[in-house]
Amino acid sequence: MEVYIGTICAFGFNFAPYGWFECQGQLVPISQYTALFSLLGTYYGGNGTSNFGLPNFQGVVAKGMGQGPGLQDYIIGETGGATSVSILYSNMPAHSHTFTMTMNVDAQGNTGNTGNPNGAFLATGNGSAYASAATAGAKMKISSSGGVTLSTDSAGSATPITLQAPTQVMNYCICNYGIFPSRN
Repeated sequence: MEVYIGTICAFGFNFAPYGWFECQGQLVPISQYTALFSLLGTYYGGNGTSNFGLPNFQGVVAKGMGQGPGLQDYIIGETGGATSVSILYSNMPAHSHTFTMTMNVDAQGNTGNTGNPNGAFLATGNGSAYASAATAGAKMKISSSGGVTLSTDSAGSATPITLQAPTQVMNYCICNYGIFPSRN
């Protein structure tokens, strides 16, 4: 079967067949592969005078060149993306955490009789805020449902999360010996 020089195919075996290179981003000499260089140029690397680069499909996904509806324009040979990211507070969706808090505080069992907190206890009644003596075993319940604003500290370790979708690994190879493609 004759194929065009520069054709990239996925193979189910772990070597490049005769007339093909594995697509691993390696540099090859222009002097030995002039036809392939005339098609690829330096899209995938190289200095363009003595060598040129082949596409690198190691751990990446192929993407078609051009601009789809609502997408940016992708140029042949362009690379991008990331295999993992750390979620930051700035790119996290807006959300809230709710919780209920109840705590018991030693308190005077009756209404307060002083406005001075020095040496006093929180009072439970509608009078002054403090009582001069505590009633044995009296507790005052404080709840967040009364309009108290509470917040939590940041949590987490900033460990990156993977972005890789399920994959099937193949051996991508590029033809370096075949028919030179003509333009229409």
